Amino acid sequence: MTCTGPTQVVCGFPTAFTVAASVAWLLVASPGYAAPADSSGVTYGLITPPSSLDVGCYGPCECPIVTTPTYGSFQLVKLGVDPLYTHYAVERYIASFNNGPGAVAIVGAGQYKIGGEVALVQELTLDLTIEGRPPVHFDSGLQPVRVSFPQIEISSAAHGFACFDSVVVVDAVPVDPATASPPPSRPAGLRAVEPNPFKGRTVIAFAVDRLGPVSLTILDAAGRRVRTLASGAFDASGQHSVSWDGLCDDGRVALAGVYWAQLRWSGGMDSRRFVKLD
Repeated sequence: MTCTGPTQVVCGFPTAFTVAASVAWLLVASPGYAAPADSSGVTYGLITPPSSLDVGCYGPCECPIVTTPTYGSFQLVKLGVDPLYTHYAVERYIASFNNGPGAVAIVGAGQYKIGGEVALVQELTLDLTIEGRPPVHFDSGLQPVRVSFPQIEISSAAHGFACFDSVVVVDAVPVDPATASPPPSRPAGLRAVEPNPFKGRTVIAFAVDRLGPVSLTILDAAGRRVRTLASGAFDASGQHSVSWDGLCDDGRVALAGVYWAQLRWSGGMDSRRFVKLD
């Protein structure tokens, strides 16, 4: 049985160095990135400032950060959408260190994604060749979205923003706003069960993409219904949340163990696994 009983309710880096030598130390080889063959997409221009290449100390380390503004452009090509993210290829990333005629300083490609379960987040990875040196892999990790897409504002680091590092700051907008993609839609379905695992109470967040009947139920590990949390129509334009207090439909306390939140709506069905503790 799933339900039981009555209801119970300073890093070691030197600070004396030249900028040129420091850049050389950081530009070590990494695997190259094979850009997609599709040449279509939206052309982005870097906003300068703040777009730049920054070299120096991050986190607990102490040394100057040298900022070199970058001027340039890249192509953003939509690859597809999964339940959490919209994925793009970053192609033909080309930048220079001056705003006039001169040699190209940075070239490369990468990937960008935007989406998330609850909060809107983004990630940018780039494989860049800087002034002819071997390619360097830059990764932003997941970062919050602070500007409205299609503008992109994000920083990617060669070494995880740890101590002495090289960081590419990208602030870019479409050159022709008419060609920009609309903001990525948040797919319908379950967003999150938080906290997970939980004691006492957890909150289940979800979204639907059309009007119609909606049901949210809790199932045990064997697929038996434990609790019906919601039944009816919900607004299709936003996110919703319902809490579960750990009780069964008959008021008894659900046993500790693995459970499933199951959402059904006119557009489909989604399930999310979570754990209840004693």
